[in-house]
Amino acid sequence: MAASMTGFGRATACAGGRELTIELKSVNHRYLDLSFRMPRGISFLEDALRARLGELVSRGHIDLFADYKNNRSD
Repeated sequence: MAASMTGFGRATACAGGRELTIELKSVNHRYLDLSFRMPRGISFLEDALRARLGELVSRGHIDLFADYKNNRSD
């Protein structure tokens, strides 16, 4: 488990004509402070992401930005 971190990361996953991009920005902070910005259509993922980040990081201010695109024609 990381004690704290400062950094930036970005990842994109594409499957079945759908695309999900996640960006994380982190700075040192005394406590764990998570902030999420994502479209309403995928906001159901927030609880799972919050739990997973809590397992991986014990402190820091983390901003998570998510973008979802459905490129399917149906």
